[in-house]
Amino acid sequence: MSLEEQSQQPTEGRFLTVEVRSAGSRTWLGPAWAVLCGAVASGGLAIDWGTAVLLLLAVLLADPVLGSVWSLVTGGQLAWPQPAKSNPRSPQTAPALPYTQPGSVASRFLEYLNGKLVVWRSVIWPQAGASILAFGCLGAFALLLAAVLGTLPFIFVVVALGVAVGRVTLASGRDAVSRLLASLYLAALPWLIGYVAFGEIDITAGGFRPFAQSLVWAAAYATVFHAYSLIGGQRLSRGAALLVIAQVAAVAALIVVKQPILAGAVALLLVPQMMSQPALLSLGDGVWYLQRIRVFTLLATLATAAAMVA
Repeated sequence: MSLEEQSQQPTEGRFLTVEVRSAGSRTWLGPAWAVLCGAVASGGLAIDWGTAVLLLLAVLLADPVLGSVWSLVTGGQLAWPQPAKSNPRSPQTAPALPYTQPGSVASRFLEYLNGKLVVWRSVIWPQAGASILAFGCLGAFALLLAAVLGTLPFIFVVVALGVAVGRVTLASGRDAVSRLLASLYLAALPWLIGYVAFGEIDITAGGFRPFAQSLVWAAAYATVFHAYSLIGGQRLSRGAALLVIAQVAAVAALIVVKQPILAGAVALLLVPQMMSQPALLSLGDGVWYLQRIRVFTLLATLATAAAMVA
């Protein structure tokens, strides 16, 4: 049976279909680990079923749900189609108002509305309708999960969806901007979602300082993620330098906040990462390098998160 014939077969009344599969990540440094680090930093993790369920919901929100939204906006499926200028004028789709005089404000408004409806029905929806529908459903599901986690997670998910829309409208064809938005969306915001989902934050009651510290550690995690992105994209020298700078800055910050043990742990975890960089530059294989240092980087980011609790 051909694909066209399969598409015409009835689907038993189903409106949507959901496919779950591995993303094939070889580095493990992503939204799921960011949520775990944020949850550790909050100090709100406990060994009980309620905490386990909340952690699972937070990981589900940040990784498969918001991750699928990001895949939509970066895969070119939500690119806004442009109508061909040579298309003949389509028939009117908007109903005419009674007693509307030609050339009046109401008539011009109807002409404008009719043109937009024609473009939507004949160009945009046939080409990108399925992706727009998927984006809307995934976004609604993400907001529902965030509402279960709390008010602040809900706010951060709204921000994340705004970043995703910005990626479609602003970062198309701009690799540097796209990578920065990816670090914000896939690293910093999931870290903060994990933090606020388990930590009780009241900025008006003196909770601004811990929240400001959480922003610093979320930015540190996002910087490491950005370095991974550069190395994975074969920008080896820049990515390797940024990876070292981010973790050296984390060590310095840990010393400032009087966490010498954790600072020493991060410094020791940085040593094998630096020792492997000459081989990275000689081989020119970013994936090979990331596969060999990922455990050290994961433990380093977790250690920096634990500094907020210690």
